[in-house]
Amino acid sequence: MFVGRQKQLAALAAALERTPGAVLVVGEAGIGKSALVREFTGGVDALVAEGGADPGTALQTAAAHGVQAGVHGVQGGMPYAVFVPVLRRLVREYGAELVPGGGRNGLARLLPELGELEEHPELGRARLFEEVLLLVERAAERRPVVLVLEDLHWADQASRDLLVFLLRNLTRPGVLVIATSREPLRLPMAEVLKVPPLGRDEVARMLGGTDGEQDAPLGRTDGERVVPLGRADIDRIVARSEGNPLFVEALADAGTATTPASLRELLLAGAERLGRASLDVLRIAAVSSSVSPSYGGSRTPHEVLRSVAGLDDLALDEALRPVVRARLLLVDGDGYVFRHTLIRDAVYDDLLPGERIRLHTRCAEARPEPAADHWYAAGDRRRAFEAAWRAGRWERVLELWDQSDSPDDGSDGGMDHAAVLELAAKDALHAGDAERAEELASRALDEVRDPLRAAHLLELRVAIRDLLGEEGLADLREAIRLAPREARLIGALANTLAWNGQDAEARAHAEDALALGDSRSLVTLAALTALEGDLAAASRLHAEARAAAPDDDTVLAAYAGEADVLEAAGEHAKAEAVARRGMAQARRLGMARSRGAHIAANLAEPLASLGRWKEAREVIDAALALDPPPIHRAWLLMVLGTVAVWEGSLGEAADVLDRARPLMRGRSRGYDSCLEPDLLEGRLAVAAGDVERAGRLADHVLSAHDLTLSRRYAWPLLVIAARTGRVRQAPAGMETTGRVQEAYRATFEAECGGSWAAAVAAWRMVGQPYALGQALVRAAEQDPESARELLREAAAIAERLGSAPLRQEVEAAAASGRVRLTAEPGLSARELEVLELVAEGLSNRQIAERLFISARTSGVHVSNIMAKLGVASRVEAAALARRTGLL
Repeated sequence: MFVGRQKQLAALAAALERTPGAVLVVGEAGIGKSALVREFTGGVDALVAEGGADPGTALQTAAAHGVQAGVHGVQGGMPYAVFVPVLRRLVREYGAELVPGGGRNGLARLLPELGELEEHPELGRARLFEEVLLLVERAAERRPVVLVLEDLHWADQASRDLLVFLLRNLTRPGVLVIATSREPLRLPMAEVLKVPPLGRDEVARMLGGTDGEQDAPLGRTDGERVVPLGRADIDRIVARSEGNPLFVEALADAGTATTPASLRELLLAGAERLGRASLDVLRIAAVSSSVSPSYGGSRTPHEVLRSVAGLDDLALDEALRPVVRARLLLVDGDGYVFRHTLIRDAVYDDLLPGERIRLHTRCAEARPEPAADHWYAAGDRRRAFEAAWRAGRWERVLELWDQSDSPDDGSDGGMDHAAVLELAAKDALHAGDAERAEELASRALDEVRDPLRAAHLLELRVAIRDLLGEEGLADLREAIRLAPREARLIGALANTLAWNGQDAEARAHAEDALALGDSRSLVTLAALTALEGDLAAASRLHAEARAAAPDDDTVLAAYAGEADVLEAAGEHAKAEAVARRGMAQARRLGMARSRGAHIAANLAEPLASLGRWKEAREVIDAALALDPPPIHRAWLLMVLGTVAVWEGSLGEAADVLDRARPLMRGRSRGYDSCLEPDLLEGRLAVAAGDVERAGRLADHVLSAHDLTLSRRYAWPLLVIAARTGRVRQAPAGMETTGRVQEAYRATFEAECGGSWAAAVAAWRMVGQPYALGQALVRAAEQDPESARELLREAAAIAERLGSAPLRQEVEAAAASGRVRLTAEPGLSARELEVLELVAEGLSNRQIAERLFISARTSGVHVSNIMAKLGVASRVEAAALARRTGLL
């Protein structure tokens, strides 16, 4: 019986009123978390979709980290196990048409009934997350949705990642997520609701004592008769259970004459009073539900109990009735679930080895979906291998391969060990485990001998290593050597070469790939054309690439590429327009998290260049909240860090740099990508006045990198190197393409002793206010006669942007050059004399003596000066006079 918890029920009801939202229900095992949630959801007008984790997932997670889990069960869970029942419930209710492509772009990875998955290895996880979000929000448009996720403390990491993504990105009303856990978890935007122990009165009502009435009181069971508990029994149960409902029920079932010695004894006390047939059914249910929920665990269908028990319908009903009456099993549709997984675990652990093997064997014969896990637990490696093969459980197949002969009946379709390694690598990649995926792909490469198969495996490894920040150029060259007419491989090589500044070879390969039918190479050709300065032709190629694109990702890649080349060329407004169109398209296609986040970085960058920093931050924050892939997250962070430096938020910039550097290790995206964190660090050091750090950074860049291969960041880095005195001449072979790079080159030449006026003119053409403001300050230092006009313009820019570093540079230059930035305050010649003495720190009497006037007259002058300057003290007056160049 459910008792109490009125405060917690009210909190859940309030959460449902202010959707979207989430509540994490926390409490120890058996405290009544699930009962609370069931009580609440039983009375809501909403679609309730339930899922959860089990100890099998915990075992898998523990094994991955080399530790031993303290839970007994069958290993072999799958990623996202928590969500599979939830998604299946929503799809069955409303259909997969709620998401683009009927779920075959992402959801089919978890729900095979949706059809064949359209493979996008590099976007699998991103597409899945986006489609889950779309499915949930669009389901909520039809009817409020309550997602119940049980036992998150056992959840696999992939499920937790997906949950965090949903909580960060649910924006539409009608969705409430309720999760339960034995321990507090860090979940964004989730209200934590702790479930406390029951009080004495609540325990008494639960047990049907004198404090309350109930339809079916608890007590010692004697066959089908319940022996009511007396007050003394209730008092003992309250003391022993400490208000834990599960312990309360176990103690009530066991009786209070003796105290169980352990939790297992408590949990099994009710089961031990069952008849032989009832106990057999309970044990079958424990074995059947011991596998992962994703493979048929957690819930035991009635038909499985009948098949495994070997009983007819009447006999099975008679055996089940005492089990259900004792609430060891609960009816769940046409099946049964344990009231608590602790009870199931206790029943399972109490089995003798022979019993466990026999029951797993019978469950494997009765249930094809989880048969691999049951045969594995039964110790029959051969049959476990065959069942895993049929189910596509490739990691399990690999685990058992050396212990079992490969299929020899033709059922393998010609697949060998290398093919299984490849399939397992793809599964690992889709699950986000790039390290494991790389290991498996490399092992497969070691085994294959067919050139075409090896070429495709190399392509797979390139996609995997790209996520790890590793360059795939060598693998691509080898792949093309093995399969010289594979258009897709040639196009991928062309793109990688372009990233690394090898333009001539990149163009040749892109043209070859295009001739062979790889329309994606048009994006590469467009980028190379833009580098040659023909932006109009590049835009035409990008449009052609979108029109001929073989898939959605290529369409969005063309938008991202066009926005990028326009920004690099200084066409900030055009870059913004293209990026906004691309982001809208990404949202329509359900790809906002993957390629949409890439385009978001290409939108934030022109906004930052144009000085619209608040807008840039909004774009970045929204994209980061989607939890994008690592390289896209890194690009967003780079723009965020640059904006933070320009604003003067140096602590934030340092934190962003620390977060971004690990994501951009290696050269998987060419020299520009690996140099970008160096540029941010250099800008941060200059803004902080840390000349030594800026110099060390410049030394590293000059010695470790070939700047002639950089597209975007060589000239900005050379500016920092020149400012720290590390270089006075650009390396041979440095090219300049586009107005932005020409402006940086003019700035570099000015740092080396050239004209700052030329740098000012270059930045005016580009339209980047922050860089213009910096150049104006340096031009003022170089041209004292024009300093006042130049510094006033720079000051206005700093004020408009809200840039503390630029404002400080302007004020320092004004003070050094004795340039007044503000309008004339109307001070007389005598007042200027007095102000200068105030700035020296003289008192009114000392000023009077110096100017041969009375102390009273001196005081009047000081008061008038402070009024005209709008300051409240002599110190402020002196500081303002120096800062504005009045003195």
